[in-house]
Amino acid sequence: MSRFIVRRLLQLIPTLFGLSVVLFIWFNRLPGGPEFALMPENATPEQREQMREILGLDEPVAVQYMKFLGRLAEGDLGVSIASGRPVLEEFATRFPATAELAILAILIAVTLGIPLGYIAARNRGRFLDFAAIGGSLLGICTPVFFLAYIFKVIFAENLGIFPSAFRQSAGLNATNITGFAILDGLMTREWDAALDAFMHLVLPAAAVATIPLAVIVRMTRGSVLEVLSEDYVRTAEAKGLHRQTIRGRHVLRNSMLPVVTAIGYLSGQLLAGAVLTESVFAFNGIGYFIYQATQSRDYPVVMGFILIIALIYVLINTLVDISYNLLDPRVRVN
Repeated sequence: MSRFIVRRLLQLIPTLFGLSVVLFIWFNRLPGGPEFALMPENATPEQREQMREILGLDEPVAVQYMKFLGRLAEGDLGVSIASGRPVLEEFATRFPATAELAILAILIAVTLGIPLGYIAARNRGRFLDFAAIGGSLLGICTPVFFLAYIFKVIFAENLGIFPSAFRQSAGLNATNITGFAILDGLMTREWDAALDAFMHLVLPAAAVATIPLAVIVRMTRGSVLEVLSEDYVRTAEAKGLHRQTIRGRHVLRNSMLPVVTAIGYLSGQLLAGAVLTESVFAFNGIGYFIYQATQSRDYPVVMGFILIIALIYVLINTLVDISYNLLDPRVRVN
């Protein structure tokens, strides 16, 4: 197992290297550039060329890339053109907000999706099955930003149950230790601050969880149906094994392999897919920050964000592969 983990971690190097090459070439081929976003529209070509020299964009692409690669090897993702602050510092400031959002969203999707999918499979062809399939289809087809806006109008603006924007209420003097608002509230026993942060998370997390929830319901249903048709399940039933034992030991455990794969895939997507939801709720996470960076052509920020998300994505998939061995002893890694 340790050799497998080390090998998967070493695979990060060529993956990130290849991604950095593609990104660098792509951003250099895009029309316009940071000089157009940073300077007024009536700026002369000479003034724009002077700005390109200041930013180092007048050098050959290969030279720019080698400098970028040298900084990357030292853990330096460059400096934001818009704010002048290091990209890593900007990312670290906003990452806890998006991480909290993604964690709560995936918890909602898993805790609801697996039981609903299992119930749908056990009631195949009945009302509960049709309701689960129809609901999941509706969840996949509905755009997340539209659902976020509907949630905001109904539960925040009309019913007033949840806050409509921001991470915390105005005037709340909460202690900041880790940047994770709920965790900080629990660590310092500031229960009001923890509850306030949680209430601000519910609506955006519910919107972000919609598509993962729908996918997990459908994956669980299909996987459970497949396992229920296996001979060893029928044999266990014929032997008179207790129903709970069959469900837990033979059906649920063996049907979780594709579901776990989907959860790992969806967890990586959640971090990258919260852009529009964070915009609707003015949630100051990395999604909203990247949206602003894209608008201002702040390429170092966008590139750094994509590389960090790729790193997290590969790490999550490595954890998924490791969990295979824990779920199914038949799986062996050579």
